[in-house]
Amino acid sequence: MIRLHWATSNGEVEVALHKADGSVSYRKHGFTQTWLDARGRNLADFIDAAVELLLAGAPRRVLVLGHGGGAASTLLDRADVEVVSVDCDPAAERLARLFFRAPPHLRVVVDDAARYVERAARASFDGVLVDFQDSAATPEAYLSAAFWRALGRLLRPQGMMVLNVAEPLSREPSWTAVRAALQDGGFDSVALSDAYASGNRLLVSVPDREYG
Repeated sequence: MIRLHWATSNGEVEVALHKADGSVSYRKHGFTQTWLDARGRNLADFIDAAVELLLAGAPRRVLVLGHGGGAASTLLDRADVEVVSVDCDPAAERLARLFFRAPPHLRVVVDDAARYVERAARASFDGVLVDFQDSAATPEAYLSAAFWRALGRLLRPQGMMVLNVAEPLSREPSWTAVRAALQDGGFDSVALSDAYASGNRLLVSVPDREYG
């Protein structure tokens, strides 16, 4: 295995080339965020599933909060969806292009996810993938009803949110706190998947329009 390390303003990123099979992975704080095979195909099963869920709603425009190596954004782009990717790490866009075949036109907005959501135009997206947990600690935004309320406002009618539930997030008491924040923020939880091979689960939620 060949490992390359980047020290960024938001922590060290490890890009690893697995010589046995030619796959390449992107890790941060011990979390594998992107993993592609030698042909550039996604190997993270939960990413494929999240994209499939979002595409089922025939979206025109999707927000991806947490670009990482860009696998989800690239798959959505290939499906002719307009993608807005947001990542707090200024190295994410460059690393995604260099090692994970993200298309050159796929730009990344460098910003804090909660700050971006707060400023985004109302009813400007058909779907949102929330995937910016990059350590064992639960992101503060996930525990904030105000964050989920702002996110719900930027979804168009019939829009959905898919949350990548990393394995540490699914543990108690973090999970109870996140579910409470979602409910207080006006989101109805529709379905929680079984665990994928990585231990990740996917939560599909829609905003309660009567809530506001």
